[in-house]
Amino acid sequence: MDLASVSRQLCHGISFSQHEPAPMLRLRTGENWNTEYLELNRSLNLEVGDLKFCLGYITMNRDGSRNVLPCPKNKALRTGTQCESCRRLDHSKFMHHFHKTGEAPEGMRKYLEQPHFLYIASFAHGATKVGTTSTQSQWTRLAQQGAVIARYIARANDGTAIRVLEDLVTEHVGLSQQVRQKSKIKGLVGWELDHQQLDTINEQAANQARDFLATQRGLENYGVQLLDQLWEQPSFARPVIEAWDTRSLHAWSSTVPGSRHTLRIRGVLGQSIMADSGEGTTLRLLDAAELKTREVDLSEEHGEFQEEQSALF
Repeated sequence: MDLASVSRQLCHGISFSQHEPAPMLRLRTGENWNTEYLELNRSLNLEVGDLKFCLGYITMNRDGSRNVLPCPKNKALRTGTQCESCRRLDHSKFMHHFHKTGEAPEGMRKYLEQPHFLYIASFAHGATKVGTTSTQSQWTRLAQQGAVIARYIARANDGTAIRVLEDLVTEHVGLSQQVRQKSKIKGLVGWELDHQQLDTINEQAANQARDFLATQRGLENYGVQLLDQLWEQPSFARPVIEAWDTRSLHAWSSTVPGSRHTLRIRGVLGQSIMADSGEGTTLRLLDAAELKTREVDLSEEHGEFQEEQSALF
């Protein structure tokens, strides 16, 4: 066995839980997980590798719980987060097509049997999407995606029905089901809109999608209930949104992969970390999706450190 691959600490991105004190950077070495809490005002050194590696695959247990298994071959990647072998083994791919094919492992069927919600989420540059989430992921799903504003517009007794509605909204209202991470980051540092303008965009899209669904017959037969419920942003995301709204948030000025970074955490929004270098220094946004699939070594930073210099100077 390749000893380097066994000791390689790969980043699986930022995860969220209402039962944890802060967002968590999830790191894995072989079978062992390490959780680093991204607490406000914590100062860190990050050593980020240049190469990308497969993060493995997900299988579902019969009770609907899941396992995250490492890549058997620890394969290097050019793009994405999985090698072709792990993509074939991954059960989560059935989630997006089950309402069309009826094909899924028993554990995934169990997961999809629980109530699900339909939401409309908007991001800083105005891109707005429709999406679904289970009851158990109702809060964490939008936190993980980095939505700036979101509204729940429907609830169904199972995930199959809610995914049918999602496709209908995409087809007839024109809302996408995906927004690229790079565009989310660009919007937060681009200052094209403010919070009030984005709220109007989100509210109009939610109303349009809900009005369309209200015209569909037989929704009650599938346990569908239309909603008008604003999603509440987590406290650690609010400083990022405020910095964007006041146009005081700037782009990270150096390449993240293959580099060492020193930062003080000032907020977390989805897969992005807002950081500065101490009191009165520039607020910058690190795209934490650049950490995912790469080796990351993390250590505490003590004392004062120099502010990262802008590439413009």
